[in-house]
Amino acid sequence: MRQLSLDAARRIAVRATRLDTPRPKSILDVVRQTGPLQLDPTSAVARSELLVLWSRLGRYAVGKLDRLLWEERALFTWRAFLYPVEDWPLVAAAGSGFPDYDGIASWLRDNKPFERYVLATLKREGPTPQSELEDRSVRPWESTGWTHGKNVSQLLEFLWAQGKVLVAARRGQERVWDLAERVVPPAPRLSRQDAALAHLEQRFRQLGPMTEAGVKRVPTLRGLTLVDAFGRLVRDGILVAHAIDGVRGTWHVHRDLVEQARPFRGRTTLLSPFDPLVYDRTRAQELWSFRYKLEIYVPAAKREFGYFVLPILHRDRLVGRIDPLLDRKTGVLRVQQVYAEEDAPEDAGAAIAKAIRELARWLGASDVDYGSVPPVWRRDLG
Repeated sequence: MRQLSLDAARRIAVRATRLDTPRPKSILDVVRQTGPLQLDPTSAVARSELLVLWSRLGRYAVGKLDRLLWEERALFTWRAFLYPVEDWPLVAAAGSGFPDYDGIASWLRDNKPFERYVLATLKREGPTPQSELEDRSVRPWESTGWTHGKNVSQLLEFLWAQGKVLVAARRGQERVWDLAERVVPPAPRLSRQDAALAHLEQRFRQLGPMTEAGVKRVPTLRGLTLVDAFGRLVRDGILVAHAIDGVRGTWHVHRDLVEQARPFRGRTTLLSPFDPLVYDRTRAQELWSFRYKLEIYVPAAKREFGYFVLPILHRDRLVGRIDPLLDRKTGVLRVQQVYAEEDAPEDAGAAIAKAIRELARWLGASDVDYGSVPPVWRRDLG
């Protein structure tokens, strides 16, 4: 087992997730190099996937993302994540393992005529809004939640999970569906075992140091069994075991990340709650002593930090968090609070202020309001 300093482990993670310098050059670079981006509609500031891109690219044209998705077909969505089209063989292999739950499998068997109708309609008509598909279910979908009786949407979700259909466009908030073969280009079929190996290696390359247990806490393709793939990658020397100074457990790092020799050059930026660097809350606490919880669903009076708090990355350290809100009526980015970690460097204020101003400019905000931030922080933030 090799030894790794805590500083080195942090820098490998920051570099792997493309939050160092130089910045990635394009949206495609980010998605290819950092992995699937979670789609989340919360927009206290901006949607999560847009913030993840901003943290790496700085100011960019949001419309380019839609063009890559719906016109150029360089990206596609699958089960609430955004993928580069090169990942389609991995997704298709994962989809071949769905459903893995008897209740869904029996419902699909009973509704086979319903499935044939939907697929035949898409084949004949091409891209079709969900609202234009009839409910021809033989047995309604039963649920104790909001999906109860939503037969068309449930069937489409299940066909999506199987990789038979994909979202081809959007009309407002409504999804437009088509056969997967017309949304993504043909690709060689992979066995689920080969796909698991390729996918897990990709995840370690994209995220940096992880424990074996940590693999279960980051987005991976449901339908792929990764336990055997992990053992194979370790035996083949692709994942290298390390002990990290002051941190418990065995950590594995992709050999290519260990061997990168270029010097580390960090940046200061703000991160989405779903950013690849902090997605695994346990890893964030183990490597950065950064305790983070998303408080969207916590009653306002019980929140510790705020509704949609953004972690602050300063070079290779997580030094604090801000609670921002974009006031779209006034065009002002309101920084409702700024919290520093106990060991935050005293000279970080100016760099954080610059990152906040960059965020405001990208959002099109006319001003930044630090109204309730303590005076000492306002002074440091300029």
